[in-house]
Amino acid sequence: MVRPFARHYDSIYSDKDYDADLKVLSTLCGHRDMSDKRVLEIGAGTGSHTIRLAPRLKELVSLEIDPDFAELSRQKVEAAGITNVRLGSRPIEQLDDDKFDGAAAFFHVLNYVAPTHRSSFLGALAARLAPGAWFVTDLWNGDAVVRDPPRHETRNKTVGITAIRQEISPTVDLGLNTVTLAYDIDIRRCDGIEHFAEELKLYIWPLHDLEGMLLDAGFSNVQFWDCRRFPAAATRDSWRVWMRAIRR
Repeated sequence: MVRPFARHYDSIYSDKDYDADLKVLSTLCGHRDMSDKRVLEIGAGTGSHTIRLAPRLKELVSLEIDPDFAELSRQKVEAAGITNVRLGSRPIEQLDDDKFDGAAAFFHVLNYVAPTHRSSFLGALAARLAPGAWFVTDLWNGDAVVRDPPRHETRNKTVGITAIRQEISPTVDLGLNTVTLAYDIDIRRCDGIEHFAEELKLYIWPLHDLEGMLLDAGFSNVQFWDCRRFPAAATRDSWRVWMRAIRR
């Protein structure tokens, strides 16, 4: 049984512009035509980026280690009739494929990688990319998060006949460089209200630390852009950033 947060994920984030993310990806990787490219997607979620990206590629290998999200991604890919996607639920360190032309991780996937796992994650990623391949991702800028921590907020939206109330209570631990987001969510329809909670732990990556780890892992030309003002370069106050690194 898929847990409620995953089941309602697409409605909760219905205002996310997935096509805009792919436009940024196309700009940063330098390829308008990617029809001959093999790409690795890390953290597919429910597959909303997956089904938009795959038709542009020769092949997309998409990883999602959360079993609920992996199942929803599989269903979405099958419903779309897309045949050039290979889905996997194993960690990247266990992926047999290599020589990818590029890799992408959307919706701050890197912020879910624990510090103890960072070196092996980046090393495994580098090992599976061809020389000159790109890695594009978006993430929280740890330096900006420390200066301007997330605050409690309530989000309300309506998607069709569904009303969604999402209360977000963040806890910031600067000693452990973590942000824990406690979600309290109501899904209201004509037949009643479904209430559930979800807790997410995100790990802060200061950009200079991330750049150093990428260089150590075999990347070069690490650059950052401000997500809200793209293609403006990221500053110390850019809360969310796009990043591109090139495999040496």
